[in-house]
Amino acid sequence: MRLVIDTNIIISSLISNSTRRYILMNSNIEFIAPEYTFTEILKHAGLIERKAKLPSKDVQYVVDMLFSRITIYPKEEYADCYMQAKEIMKDIDPDDAPFLALAMKTRVDGIWSEDKGFQKQNRVKVYSTKELLA
Repeated sequence: MRLVIDTNIIISSLISNSTRRYILMNSNIEFIAPEYTFTEILKHAGLIERKAKLPSKDVQYVVDMLFSRITIYPKEEYADCYMQAKEIMKDIDPDDAPFLALAMKTRVDGIWSEDKGFQKQNRVKVYSTKELLA
């Protein structure tokens, strides 16, 4: 299985040693993400450090560990699908357009997200953590 991983899953995995982190680190699923993921993580860096209750060097270690399992795609790789994805997500969450564009451009089975907004689009299948555990 090959999935685009949403930032909410990554942030959750950074904050706690959760089921999400377990799936990310121990499954046979291939995870990919748009480079925009880094922008979102940096935007929430303070929150991640506070909630994880870890010093920044330890947070960086977890970031490195998680991203060893995620292939990052530059925007150029999915740019031709971006405008269509942006149109689909415009009334839902425009910030999610890069994830949808990457899923539309590459051969994936879907998107792993807990974001209810993704459920409102019908272009790409969305998997919840519960579904991946089943």
